[in-house]
Amino acid sequence: MSDINEVGATAFFVAGIREQEKDREHALFRDPYAEWFVNDDIRTKVRQVFAVLPEGMELVRYRSALFDDIIRREIAGGMRQIVILGSGFDMRPHVFQNEDVRFCDVDQAAVLAFKSQVLEAHGVTPCAGIPCNYLEVDLPAKLAEAGLDLDAPMLIIWEGNTMYLPEDLIYGFLNRLREGIPSFRIAFDFFDKSVIDRTTGDDDITATTDAFENTLKVKWVTGFDDLTVLEERTGLKAVESGSLFEFGKRVAPDVPTEIPELHLYLHGILANGAA
Repeated sequence: MSDINEVGATAFFVAGIREQEKDREHALFRDPYAEWFVNDDIRTKVRQVFAVLPEGMELVRYRSALFDDIIRREIAGGMRQIVILGSGFDMRPHVFQNEDVRFCDVDQAAVLAFKSQVLEAHGVTPCAGIPCNYLEVDLPAKLAEAGLDLDAPMLIIWEGNTMYLPEDLIYGFLNRLREGIPSFRIAFDFFDKSVIDRTTGDDDITATTDAFENTLKVKWVTGFDDLTVLEERTGLKAVESGSLFEFGKRVAPDVPTEIPELHLYLHGILANGAA
């Protein structure tokens, strides 16, 4: 397996969490592919992060189940094009494989190359992929080159990305999508600004944030109090928002009630046009 730093720590980290779901009494999702991307080093890093606040793993579990739910719902509603930004080792194109639905991964070249290598070694054909930094290219043009129909509705999954991106880059990127794709929905997760700024007043939340950043050598830089500023700065319309805690209460019979940051970890869907 590639060294974790060659591809990106978070891709391996999320796979390490998803791998464990199969052992849960109340599994929230299925990902039989996750173990292909995990080794003992990854499992150690997962344990290190959640040694501070073990329940924090629930955040990623609920997030994974939430985006699965969004994809399932959108496909049932007729969505036929799904783009996964910063896809990492996301295997939803295979979990939700449907001959009528076109999936496309977007991530750095090294990530997609490694993912393809792993899949092909297991006899699995990767979905279409666009190797790029999506913040630095004309992504609508790249999607068209990959065979997607910019005139048809599109679902864009933006999972586990916003907290790592400077705020101005987020606005610029969303505006480029709005200008280049007439009809789309973009589903994403984000932290309340107080988590990023360490102003929640809760020492456990701050300790977990610090442990995550220090172990994986990454930095959370952006959060939002709500979706209002995104609507104002991009012209997109907020059509859905909520907390991971509220979602967890609906889907997980064993949801812990003592994880305060669940209220501060949120998701939203912004829409352009009729999507």
